[in-house]
Amino acid sequence: MLSSEVRRRLYLWLLALGIVAGGLPALRYYNVTWDEALGDFFFGERYLSFFTSLDPAYLDFSGDPYPAGHAPDLDSPFRDHPWEYYPVTNTLAAAASMVTSRWLGLLDPFDGFHAINLPLVALLVVALFEWMRRYYDSLAAVVACGLLLTSPRLVVHALSNIKDTPEMVFFSLALLAFGHGWQRGSARWIVAAGLVWGLALGTKANAIFVPPIALATVLVATTPEGLVARLRKLWPALGGSIAAGSMLFLASWPYVWPHPIERLSLHLDYIGLRLFATRPESIASPIGAVLFTTPLPFLALVTGGLVVALVRRSREVRWVLPIAWIGVVVGRLYLPNAVNFDGVRHFLEAFPAFAILAGAAASSLRDRVVDSVAAPRRVTAVGICLVALLPGIWATARSHPFQLGYWNTLAGGLAGARASGQPQAGDYWGTSYRLGLEWLSRHAPRQSVLAVPLMQHTVTLVLQTRLRVDIDLLDISRHEVPDIRPETFTMLDEVSRQRPVYVMFAVRDDWTNPLIEHCRQRLEPVARWSLESEPILLIYRW
Repeated sequence: MLSSEVRRRLYLWLLALGIVAGGLPALRYYNVTWDEALGDFFFGERYLSFFTSLDPAYLDFSGDPYPAGHAPDLDSPFRDHPWEYYPVTNTLAAAASMVTSRWLGLLDPFDGFHAINLPLVALLVVALFEWMRRYYDSLAAVVACGLLLTSPRLVVHALSNIKDTPEMVFFSLALLAFGHGWQRGSARWIVAAGLVWGLALGTKANAIFVPPIALATVLVATTPEGLVARLRKLWPALGGSIAAGSMLFLASWPYVWPHPIERLSLHLDYIGLRLFATRPESIASPIGAVLFTTPLPFLALVTGGLVVALVRRSREVRWVLPIAWIGVVVGRLYLPNAVNFDGVRHFLEAFPAFAILAGAAASSLRDRVVDSVAAPRRVTAVGICLVALLPGIWATARSHPFQLGYWNTLAGGLAGARASGQPQAGDYWGTSYRLGLEWLSRHAPRQSVLAVPLMQHTVTLVLQTRLRVDIDLLDISRHEVPDIRPETFTMLDEVSRQRPVYVMFAVRDDWTNPLIEHCRQRLEPVARWSLESEPILLIYRW
């Protein structure tokens, strides 16, 4: 007979396997995203090719033709901006694509890139469950992990975002390891946290806020006498942790090796000036994004967890860490020159901390119910899990595969968000284009022509893989601005006299142009995909 501990771990790893196995078929509903098509796939392939061959030719990003690889004609409009594209997850994603596409034939190359998120998310769930069970209890662990797996915005990013989702994973694992190491006085866990932090740094610059969170946790959760004693014991590990993470980050990014100071400065300039490259109508409130795109039970439990933490005024790491985590992540969004857009995408790393507080609130609620009405403990726990998780499960299933268009009842759903002018209300990233390309491949007459006035580059990248070969794509728009080329209408009229012409676009009111407005006001769509009766993706016959 297996012991209860062995059975528990077996079930947990079966859950992790289920996340991977269940996620693989779901990948086929999501197109490549705006950012991925600009450069993530291209640079991931280049870095993988370099690390597996050590041929410096792969680091000549301006070089043509593209070095032979398994992906179809990958290119990047930003190939001359390598300082904008991080190495770690892009390289891992390219490796996942190589395995799942070329070696196993399970996925197309682009779904293969997205596949890297599935084992990463599974790893985070396992680690968070173990951390929550150790420092709270099993109910807190189930609720915390369940909320991460059933929130629509988190689900869609796990299936289509190879930048922010891995950052959430590495960022969270580093803090969980650090919190555990500091609590136990373990040098090994502290150094492990530093190594994972290095992976987070090589995925996105958000990771520079991991040390401030760790520092705030240490200062609040430790008495002055205890701090001195702990530092005497752990200072070599703390220094080694920072050094190991920094070295791993630098080793992962071959672009910066020849001139590290100069090239890292280019990257920091890019981050610091991001505000001035963002259109005002696209800027979104971070707090509003959380309040309006998170299922209500999740929000209620996070609020409850904050109240419990403040009432307890505990200096235990288990309470201090998530509070510091949320405070630093949310606070950095309000620093000078900080900017937020695309809903919660740019601070996904806050959600595991939200989940910790939500799980703690669920555990506290169960204890209160059991003590006040003498309810059965196990039945109460099951009831709390159902109330906490079923709304998220329903919202995710109901909005699939358009979870980027999910807005909760506080926002009035997608219709309310659009009516109130919320930025990025709809498919702001182009994930729905996968379905439009499939429809065109099945229904468009032979020798048709396609025009995409919004996020055209996301279609250009996948043409050879996901669109029928006889359908041509017109070049009418750019990724930097919502405008179309001045000659677009004349071009469409001329081409349509000889060949069938279709216009396809996702709907987002903060990024539109005359062709989109003309189609919506004067033409009837031949194909339409909706969420809550609101249009997500439209195809018109010109």
